[in-house]
Amino acid sequence: MKLLLLHASHLEFEPHKKAVDSAEDHEGKKRTEECLVVFNALEKGDEKDLEYVVGRAAEEIEDVADQVNTDRVVVYPWVHLTSEPGNLEEACDSQKMMEKKLEDVFEVTRAPFGWYKEFEIHVKGHPLSELSREIRPEETEEDGKEVIELSEEEHRRLVKKFSKINMSVKEPPEGKSHIQLGRYLDIFINNEVVGPGLPLLTPKGATIKREISRFIEDEEIKRGYKRVSTPEMAKSDLYKLSGHWQHYKDDMFTLEVGDEDYALRPMTCPFHFALYKREPRSYKDLPKRYAEVGTLFRKEKSGELRGLTRVSQFDLADAHIICKPENLEEEFKGVLDLVEHVMDKLGIEDIWYRFSKWDPEKKGDKYIDDPEAWKSSQKAMRNILEKSELDFVEEDDEAAFYGPKLDLQYEDVYNKEDTLITVQIDLASAKRFKLSYKDENDEEQEPLIIHRSSVGCLERTIAHILEKTQGNLPTWLAPTQVKVISHTDRNIEACKEFTEKIKDEIPKLRVETDFESSTLGNKIKKVEKMRIPYAVVIGDKEEEKGKLAVRRRWEEDVEYDVDIEEFIEEVKEKIKKKN
Repeated sequence: MKLLLLHASHLEFEPHKKAVDSAEDHEGKKRTEECLVVFNALEKGDEKDLEYVVGRAAEEIEDVADQVNTDRVVVYPWVHLTSEPGNLEEACDSQKMMEKKLEDVFEVTRAPFGWYKEFEIHVKGHPLSELSREIRPEETEEDGKEVIELSEEEHRRLVKKFSKINMSVKEPPEGKSHIQLGRYLDIFINNEVVGPGLPLLTPKGATIKREISRFIEDEEIKRGYKRVSTPEMAKSDLYKLSGHWQHYKDDMFTLEVGDEDYALRPMTCPFHFALYKREPRSYKDLPKRYAEVGTLFRKEKSGELRGLTRVSQFDLADAHIICKPENLEEEFKGVLDLVEHVMDKLGIEDIWYRFSKWDPEKKGDKYIDDPEAWKSSQKAMRNILEKSELDFVEEDDEAAFYGPKLDLQYEDVYNKEDTLITVQIDLASAKRFKLSYKDENDEEQEPLIIHRSSVGCLERTIAHILEKTQGNLPTWLAPTQVKVISHTDRNIEACKEFTEKIKDEIPKLRVETDFESSTLGNKIKKVEKMRIPYAVVIGDKEEEKGKLAVRRRWEEDVEYDVDIEEFIEEVKEKIKKKN
């Protein structure tokens, strides 16, 4: 049902001619002063639950009438409000039902149904004088959609669960786990109502993630990667073409959309191949390096979900290099150089390399069935690793289903091994997706593909950095980089001036202030608790000299009489060089 509600000084109408044979009897011209006029039209489908539709319409009318402070209502059927009018008989019944529901509260005038009428209306000019509403029948199971009613008891139970943050974890042998640090430093939470494996990053956690993402995007662009953005779901046809539907379906989140099967993406590679195939390629076009920080979804066993290291949804700094076979070694070395640079800037040192190979006994089940391709690709990867003088271990039955890979392994605070970054040679996709390029002789050739990450899954990388640093993040990653503290209330203005100055000099600096009437000792304890790299204190002496007292997280003693410009340059360099 469509409603047009007009607060009028008056409405006058007079029926002139029948519009339908079943038109109601009428009493001639009528005029109503100071009223809410309700033009309305029953729509197709409303008859499924006429009582509900009219009841909801009456509630809306009552609410608006109260707001405009009138006790007179005119119910006026006006079919022109809809392009899909309802059944004639029930449209007439709806007018009588509406009149009956309203007459206990208001003085109701009802314009007769089924007539062409002449009317004059004078609408008021306040904000509530012209309103529209649309009432639709409740959807029921018979409509093809199940209506789930939530009891008050169930609502209370869910609200209670929603209010709890359960991040209890076994105490590690040394230090704190990233889950403990995540809660203590307000970096992320897990919420049972949101779901397992779906961590919520706070503003502080989102800052760390954003800085890593920006860093890797800028670094990849410097190295010739092209940034792309692709969908987070696709039809099953795409995954059937890639082979993931056959080999990996149990680990994917699948859904039905109409008559089609879809899945949330567990990887970006098929999307990148679609971009490659959008036009013919020549050897002059290669290599193509497509990269994105993509949101991926993987169905982990519930018992394996943990903090930020094992999640159902995550962001991966993912890329695919499509190159000529003769460029494989050069491109692979370029990836290794990028990975080593990233590890250096993130301060990650305790990692080792694992050459992950296939298991011939599981061909066709877990791996593509092409023994010769496996032998040649594993030989090529071993040759590259040996030339790069990398120390690595070899493991069977750890490859991807489409090719061997190099994994960067680490141990968490529980001495549990996991993978941080992966680089893979793809044996199957070029053939599966018919990827090709024209060589110097204008002949079709099949390219080689390298799948690689540069910083890994951002959530897992954050977890590892938190555990390795115990929350003492480098300045460029710290959610709060500088805390400005007033020694007394007298120094607040000087602190504000300095804060504005350093923000002008370093526009993206994450700086906070503490001007509370508390002891300096308590203020410094808060800085220490949150692992903030720099605490700047301004007291009477600093204000008089135009200097700063600086406490650096990595130094035991406070440095006094620090020059303002020199301090700003120090912070600027720390952030720029990502030391």
